[in-house]
Amino acid sequence: MKATRTGIIIVALSAWAGSTQAQSVERLVPLSNGHAFAEDINDNGEVVGQSMLVGFGMVPTRWDAGGNASNLGMLSGGVTGNALAINNNGEIVGYSEDMNGFRSATLWDGRGGIVDVHSALGSSGPSIPWDINDSGVIVGQALITAGIFPRGFVWDQVNPAQQAGTDLYPGGANYGINNDGHIVGSGYFFGDPDDALLAVPDGRGGYDYPLINPLGFWFSQARAINSDGMMIGHSGYGSTTATWNACIFTGDDRDPVQTLGTLPMLDTSEGLDVNDSGMVVGFSWDGTGNGIDPRAWAWVDGTMYDLNELLPEGGEFEILSRATGVNNNGDIVGWGRLLDGSVGAFLIEGFAPPSECAADLNGDGTLDFFDVSTFLSAFNAQDPIADFDRNDEWDFFDVSAFLGAYNAGCP
Repeated sequence: MKATRTGIIIVALSAWAGSTQAQSVERLVPLSNGHAFAEDINDNGEVVGQSMLVGFGMVPTRWDAGGNASNLGMLSGGVTGNALAINNNGEIVGYSEDMNGFRSATLWDGRGGIVDVHSALGSSGPSIPWDINDSGVIVGQALITAGIFPRGFVWDQVNPAQQAGTDLYPGGANYGINNDGHIVGSGYFFGDPDDALLAVPDGRGGYDYPLINPLGFWFSQARAINSDGMMIGHSGYGSTTATWNACIFTGDDRDPVQTLGTLPMLDTSEGLDVNDSGMVVGFSWDGTGNGIDPRAWAWVDGTMYDLNELLPEGGEFEILSRATGVNNNGDIVGWGRLLDGSVGAFLIEGFAPPSECAADLNGDGTLDFFDVSTFLSAFNAQDPIADFDRNDEWDFFDVSAFLGAYNAGCP
C-alpha cells in the first residue's frame, strides 16, 4: 500500500551528510602486489588465507578486523602455504608446503607460536587440517594408519591423533567440526564417488556414524556443520546429469538431501560454509565447459543470491568467483578476479538479502513517515542502510535512489 508523501522533498533536501561503509565488497589487500585468497573469517572479523609476499611467493596470511595483513610464517622448510580456518580464539590451521609440493598440517596458536601438527600426527604422507573449533579440536586428512590414501583425522594439543570420520573407507577427509565435536566430511572406495559422512562423539572416546549419505551411486561431500547440526555441502543426488548442486544433508533417510540449486547459466554448485543462522555460502560453475566464469553466492531462507550483484561500477573486482567462509555476523569472505586479471580476496560485511520493498526501512510493510525518518537518521548517522546506490559515497544519488524506491511503493 502506498502512503502519503507530503513533505518528502523537504526531508530529502535536509538529508545531506557524511559517508560510511555499506553492504559493499571490500578488497583485502595482500602483503605485496599480487594474488590473495581469503578462506575463512571468525566472529571477531579476523580473516585468514594466503597472499603474495615479494621474495617468498604465496604465504599464509591473517587480516585483522581492520583489514591489515600479516605473514603467519611457516614450518621449517616451507616455501609456500595457506591458512584454511580460524576459530573465535584466534587459533588458525592450514598447511606449510616444501619445495617438492609436500604439505604439512600447521597450527598457528594465536599467540605467535607455530605447532607442527604433521609431526604430531605421525603422518607418512601429506596432511591438511581443514577446520578447527573453539575448543581447539582440529580435523582434516592425513596418512596416520595403514593404507595408500589419506583419511579423516581428529587431533588437539591434549589428546593423541585419532583416525575418525572415515574409518570404514580407504580414503577420505574430515572437512568441518562444530563446537559439540560433530564432524562432517566424505569417504570413498576405489573407483566410487565420495559419500557424505557424519561422525558424532559417542561419550566413550569414539564416534557414532548416523547415515546422512543418500543411498545410491552419488557424488556427495559434507563440508561444514553449524552449532545446530545443520550440515551443508554438495551432492549429485537426484541429478540426471554428471553435475552436482549445493545442498543441506537433512539426516532423514526418506528425504536425505535438500538441494539449494545453482545460479542461472551455471549447472553446478558447491556449498562451502554455513553460519549459525543457516546462511550458506559457496559458488556455482559451468560443468559443460562453455567457459562461463564461476560466481560466488549466498543462500538465505530458500533463495540463492549472486554476490556479484553487490559489485559497484568502477570497483576493483571484475567478478566474485567463490565465497569460502561466513561468520555469525553474516560477514562473507572469498576471492575473485580483479580488473588487472589477478586474484583478489574479498570481504562483504553483514550480508543481507535485498528487500522486495527497498524503501520500507522499518520493515512494517507500509511506506510512510517512519521510513522517511529512518532514512534521514541513517543518512546522518552514517548507517549502512542509507547507501542506496551502493557506491560507497553518500550524496544526492542516494537521496534520489531512496525517493525512487519510495515512489515505486511496495508490491
